[in-house]
Amino acid sequence: MNVIRCKLIKEKDMVYISHLDLQRLLQRTLRRAGIKVAYSQGFNPHPKISFGQALSLGVTSYGEYIDVELEDVIEAEEFLTRVNSVLPEGIKIQKAKFIDKTTTKSLSSSISHGSYVISMNINSDLDIENIKSKVDEFMKLDEIINVKKNKKGKLKEVNIRPLIKTLKIASLEENILTLNMVVAIGSSANLNPTVLIDKLNGFADIGIDLENLKITRNDLYIENKNKLVVPM
Repeated sequence: MNVIRCKLIKEKDMVYISHLDLQRLLQRTLRRAGIKVAYSQGFNPHPKISFGQALSLGVTSYGEYIDVELEDVIEAEEFLTRVNSVLPEGIKIQKAKFIDKTTTKSLSSSISHGSYVISMNINSDLDIENIKSKVDEFMKLDEIINVKKNKKGKLKEVNIRPLIKTLKIASLEENILTLNMVVAIGSSANLNPTVLIDKLNGFADIGIDLENLKITRNDLYIENKNKLVVPM
């Protein structure tokens, strides 16, 4: 099986297209680039293209991943050049390499964490040291409870603290606070970064403008021997 794994950038106007639209865009792009993608069998064959964790609308990303199974043999560099030449501005393949599908888990089943940078306006006179102290206190909590609806529509309390791997202050300039975080986003456990920011705001009372968060996903990770590594 000829499977190539790609790392994508999604930025500028492309952050406003949905995950489904991105799938359609990449399928059309591969056809335009003359890349022969393998198809599934059966009554409704579909191209064998698989994705990592879906990206929320409006979020910039420098670390999206896809696996594409090819019919033809082609060098990874040629694949990258041909596809990038027909991709619209705002979508670009950074890297491409072939993987052994028999020994490599799928992206959806192996990705466990994502790293984010979030910038936000705050209505507070606190300095960076005060906010750092509040973030440290927040991270020392054993429980951070979020109430959400389950599949049956019933409200359920969930402790999201185990889903937060790191949360650190990057900068505070002219009331714009920037945080770095690594959170769980795998198929078995998933934490939306905006939920974390909401809980931090409620705990620390630093006046975060929750309606105007600027979110960037830097990368996705696989957990390997208690270490986080990128998928390629």
